[in-house]
Amino acid sequence: MNFWEIPAKYHSSVALIEAASGREMTYLELDESVQRLVGSVFAGDKRMVLLLCHNRPEDIVGYLAALRAGHAVLLMESKLDARLRERIILTYEPDLLVDGAKAQTVRGYASCYKGEGLHVFRREAPTSAILYPGLAVLLSTSGTTGSPKLVRLAGRNVMANATSIVEYLGLRADDRAITSLPMSYSYGLSVINTHLACGASLVCTNETMAQRQFWDIFRRHACTSFAGVPYNYQMLMRFGFKTMNLPSLRTMTQAGGRLAEEVKKHYMQVAVEKGLSYFVMYGQTEATARISYVPPARLAEKLNSIGIAVPGGRLFLRDGDTLLAEVGVEGELMYEGPNVMLGYAESRACLGKGDELQGRLATGDLARRDDEGYYYITGRLKRFVKVYGLRLNLDEIERTLEDEFNCPVACSGIDDRMLIVIEQAHEGVGEALRQRVIDTYKVHGSAVKLRVISAIPHTNSGKKDYLRIKEMALA
Repeated sequence: MNFWEIPAKYHSSVALIEAASGREMTYLELDESVQRLVGSVFAGDKRMVLLLCHNRPEDIVGYLAALRAGHAVLLMESKLDARLRERIILTYEPDLLVDGAKAQTVRGYASCYKGEGLHVFRREAPTSAILYPGLAVLLSTSGTTGSPKLVRLAGRNVMANATSIVEYLGLRADDRAITSLPMSYSYGLSVINTHLACGASLVCTNETMAQRQFWDIFRRHACTSFAGVPYNYQMLMRFGFKTMNLPSLRTMTQAGGRLAEEVKKHYMQVAVEKGLSYFVMYGQTEATARISYVPPARLAEKLNSIGIAVPGGRLFLRDGDTLLAEVGVEGELMYEGPNVMLGYAESRACLGKGDELQGRLATGDLARRDDEGYYYITGRLKRFVKVYGLRLNLDEIERTLEDEFNCPVACSGIDDRMLIVIEQAHEGVGEALRQRVIDTYKVHGSAVKLRVISAIPHTNSGKKDYLRIKEMALA
């Protein structure tokens, strides 16, 4: 059974807790709220629903109702810039807009329902565009905010990945997660999906890990896990996470990019001292959320690995059309599994397309495999620049610098110009860091620029914002 059908065996358990008020919603109450929304406004033919969401119980109700009614739901941050929101609406012509109760009227849409803490608007000029029957979830492509390019996911993709994550994390009904990431981000949404899939509970908050209130909420509601991207873990290390009193914590998960080696070692030690499970994972929105993980017991041996494929999936390497079987040889990382997206969308017409990938995803990452079948990312196919004819792997350089100098680094550039960005707190190592690149890669010093800024920019999902960083290189 799909988690959005809400199995009766969970009805007496707590599903959602609103952090601000402490209000609890059982699975039975969640089921009834979903059914009321389906019956009042979501009934009828398949439609596209744009859900402008926060981490609120009401928004989870709206998400589940859209899935149960068989619609295709696009999740976007409710705080999305108005111009970006308008661009999405013009590009995809959603049939229904769902927002909080205080939502303002949107041009071309008329209010048609208020209830369950949501305000629903219906498109005044219906579109005749056909939606693919299996289409269920639409998410912005990884690392972007409000991008008009979307990932198309079938219901089976979403459910398969949820089931897989529940299995390898060992999630159970007495687990309780906190919404530490936006539900419009595939990693944040996967936390919601997996906990609902196994009858566990979720504490819904929009506070961030940088706020004291977040950890007060965590303790008050006895949360057992949190999910974070590298930025979160770097910040928590500076905030003294090791000494925080979190007696209910059992599991920490990290994905969304590579974590510096020293930071990872720090959390491995914390996990040992506190008896926690610490999962380092790799994924892409194009694979719903998760592709691989490192079993906690092997993390010390496989420190820089992305691990092994999630249950039900398979990893392999290729060079063009040639499969690479040798240990240690670099190639493009490929993934096969039931969680692979249908394909991309760039317009409303694309939503009528079927399964274009047939379960096989070219990740765009370069990787190698060791003799035990663990994979190691070595770079991105498109994260290269040529400096006076020398091809430089920006990911490799960034990773080397972060590990050697133990500070956040971002590398970008264009041909014949490479930019290294560091934060003011680490300004003292800046010139040594720049010289390291010049000496190691034998490039002329005029081609390597250093910029010190207050903070490296990140996207809403916590990843380094390479688009903004590249703009600095062009300036």
